[in-house]
Amino acid sequence: MSLTAATASPLESALLDAVQAAHFEQVIDFGAGNESHPVKTRLNQPAPRVAHPPNVNVAVIQLDPQGRMVDRAYVLLSRDYPKGLIVPLEVDRGAGSVRFLRWNIERSDGGTFGADGARLSTKGWEDGPALTAQEDLLPGRPSAPYRFMAPYPASLFKSLIAFHLMRMVDAGKITLDRQYEYAVSGAAPERRRVRDWIEPMITVSDNHATSAMLKLLHDFKEIEALNRHFRDWNLGTLQIESTNPLDGRGWRTDRITMTAYDAARLFWLIDGGAGVLWRGADGRPVSADVLSDSSRFFLKQLLLDQGFNDVLSTANFPGAPHVAPGIPHGVPERWINPTNGHVYLEGTDFGVDVRESNRRAEVTFAHKTGLTFNYASDAGIVRSLPGQRYRHYVIALIANLGHRYADEVFALRKTFPAFDAVSPLAYTQRIPGLGRAVDEALCKLSAARMNP
Repeated sequence: MSLTAATASPLESALLDAVQAAHFEQVIDFGAGNESHPVKTRLNQPAPRVAHPPNVNVAVIQLDPQGRMVDRAYVLLSRDYPKGLIVPLEVDRGAGSVRFLRWNIERSDGGTFGADGARLSTKGWEDGPALTAQEDLLPGRPSAPYRFMAPYPASLFKSLIAFHLMRMVDAGKITLDRQYEYAVSGAAPERRRVRDWIEPMITVSDNHATSAMLKLLHDFKEIEALNRHFRDWNLGTLQIESTNPLDGRGWRTDRITMTAYDAARLFWLIDGGAGVLWRGADGRPVSADVLSDSSRFFLKQLLLDQGFNDVLSTANFPGAPHVAPGIPHGVPERWINPTNGHVYLEGTDFGVDVRESNRRAEVTFAHKTGLTFNYASDAGIVRSLPGQRYRHYVIALIANLGHRYADEVFALRKTFPAFDAVSPLAYTQRIPGLGRAVDEALCKLSAARMNP
């Protein structure tokens, strides 16, 4: 049975309230397609509101100072659950009551469209054709009471690669200082230390480095080991499938999969909670010792050095027009121009002096983002800074709310806002607004727990 206001925990109620207050059903949709092939489905007309609520899944795990779970919550939003659904969670299996489906952009868009916006084909949400077992993300759940088509996690999936590489370091299979040569057809071979591949993959979401590290995993025959370990740990929605072993490319939106609660539990492992966190599929305990202290420190430092702070937070451009405040953390100094205080990242000037905002930061946010034409994601560990209101939690959001979707203020634009002069503001500010609402809720819940 679904949880009601009477049976939900304080965190579950707060998360549902935050998702409902975000009103994601009011975002506007500029069209279909992808980065290289955007399609404005209503030429020379204002961009309309989304036809249906987007698929959003967001999870939060509240932690005590030792990293032990205090409470947890998982909420789904979709056309199946337009007012949001609090998912009942099991200690070990997590969201075992949900039939997760692989992402299908044609089912989401209702079909395909030509470059002129004309409809080329029609596809139903659950029919035309009917759903089949091949669309199930996890086996054995055709009769589960709830159903959710899990959006592609975008660059958040790079956290899975980094995590497994650190496991390989701990196992003695590689070292961070090992030289790895990325050699693919049509390009000159490139040699770097493993650490120098991983670092840009996480901090600036470099796709070239990601392909190199995926190829390394293929070279060492570690892709199946990565997937198997996550399945063994009851994190079975975290999977990387069907990538090309020759170059590490070929990232398919229905074969690289993550769901928000499993992502949150992965980041809980990275954070390093005390004791047994949950039990795996075989009943064995899952705990923070899946990573060594040195590997955990290295990985968390990369996540703290995240350059793209533009999904659940807006730390890269606080106070800019039409920008909503998100999780109140600061930008790492390495990305800030000391002359004007602007964040410069991968050729982009975010255009705002962040120095005062950094001084007002309340938390650290060790996280990884993802933002593409169709998808948005962010997951990480939030800890309060000294002297600030206490909170310690993990948050994860994965949604089909990429930069084809925007807020109503941009509806009259003739082109996609992401390709316009307003960039880098390229996504709905309802997402960072949700991040801020969750953070405020955790402050209150933590204060109530410490001062009953």
